[in-house]
Amino acid sequence: MGLLGLESQNLLTWRLTAQCSTLIGPSIRRRFVTCVGKADAHKQPLDKVPSAHFDSDQFPPGAGLAAWRQMTASLYQTWPRGEPEGFRAQAAGYKVGELVFNQAEFTPARFLRGPELLVGEGRDFLSLQMQLAGEERLIMSDGHVRLLTGNLYLRDWAYAFDSEASAMRLNAIMIPRHRLRAGAGIQAHTPVLSWSIADPEGRLLAMLWQQLLAELGQVTLPHARTLCDAFLAFLDALLGYGPTQTTPASLGAMQQFLMTRLQGSVGVEALCRHFHVSRSKVYRLFEPLGGVRQFINGARLERCYGELRGADPRRVKIADIASSWGFVDASAFSRRFRSRFGVSPSEVLGTALDHTEDAAVRANSAGARLNRDYTDWLLQASGRET
Repeated sequence: MGLLGLESQNLLTWRLTAQCSTLIGPSIRRRFVTCVGKADAHKQPLDKVPSAHFDSDQFPPGAGLAAWRQMTASLYQTWPRGEPEGFRAQAAGYKVGELVFNQAEFTPARFLRGPELLVGEGRDFLSLQMQLAGEERLIMSDGHVRLLTGNLYLRDWAYAFDSEASAMRLNAIMIPRHRLRAGAGIQAHTPVLSWSIADPEGRLLAMLWQQLLAELGQVTLPHARTLCDAFLAFLDALLGYGPTQTTPASLGAMQQFLMTRLQGSVGVEALCRHFHVSRSKVYRLFEPLGGVRQFINGARLERCYGELRGADPRRVKIADIASSWGFVDASAFSRRFRSRFGVSPSEVLGTALDHTEDAAVRANSAGARLNRDYTDWLLQASGRET
C-alpha cells in the first residue's frame, strides 16, 4: 500500500541495513544498501523537497518482499497473493515537513494492521488516498469498505483492518491528525470518507493534488510548505471545517457533509452535532428532498450504480457492493435500485468495464530519482519511532 512517513532530511540507511540483515540475509546486505539509499552519495540541496524511492526489482530474487515488509512494518504486515518471488512494488515520494506524498504500485497482496500497531502515537495519523488503478477491500470491526478506481479516500489509521488488494496503483499522503481540523471529527463508525471524481468536489481535489505533486519536484522546501498548507486548508473546507469558527448550517453544506460519509453510520444526529442546530431545522431543510434518510439512501444507490457498472461480474458479487453501502437486505436493495433506475442491479453489472479508470486521475509517473531510506520516514509518520 506504500504509505510513506516523515521528518529528518539527512536520513541514513545503516540502521535499516542492520535491521534487515537478519531478515534478508547478510549475503545481499551490500545490494540492499545500494538499492535503498546511500547516505552520502545522494545528498539533496537543503532548500529542495526531500525525495525517496523504492523498487523491489532492485533486489535479488525473493528479497524484494522482505525489504518491502521491513520498510512498511510500522504500518501493516504484507502477504502476497501468489508466490512470494512474484511480489513487485515500486514507490516514489516527497517529504514536506510532517507530510509525505507517495506514488506507489504493487502486485496483489493482503495487508493486516493489528492492534499492536495502534498504541501511543501509532494511531494518530490519517492518509488521503487517490485510487488510480485496482481495488482494495477493507474489513474492519464495523463492516467492510471497498476502495475503487476513480475515487479519493480519507482514511483514519487509528483502527485495525484486514484487507485484500488487487494489483494497485495509487497516490497517498500521510497526514498527522493535528494538521487537519477535520481529523478530530472522524469517528470509529466512519473511518473512511470518500469522494468520487465524477463529482465536482472530488474532481477539483484530484486536480489540485496532481498539480501539487508536479510542483514539489520544482519548488523550494519553504515554498512547498506554503502550498501544502493551502492544500490541507482546501481539504478541511471540503469536509466542512473551514476557517470560520462556526460552519454555516445550509442545506448545501449538510449535503456535502453527508456525501463524504456515505459508507459510515451517519444521519440527523451527526448533522445536529456538527452544525450545532436542532433536529427540527435539519428536518425543515431536507423536507423538499424527502428527508435526510431518503437523501442518504438515494446517494448510496447512485454510488452502487457506479460501482456495479465498473465491476467485473466474474469477481464481484452484487451483494458485496450493496452491503458496502449499507444495503444488507438483498431483496430490499433490488427493489430500491429498480425503483430509482428502472433496471435491476444485474442488468447494470459490468456494463462499463472499459471505462473504469478516469483520465483525470492518471498517475504522474515522474517521481523522484534519488534513493532514500523509507523505513525511518514510516516509523516517524506512524508515531512508532523509538
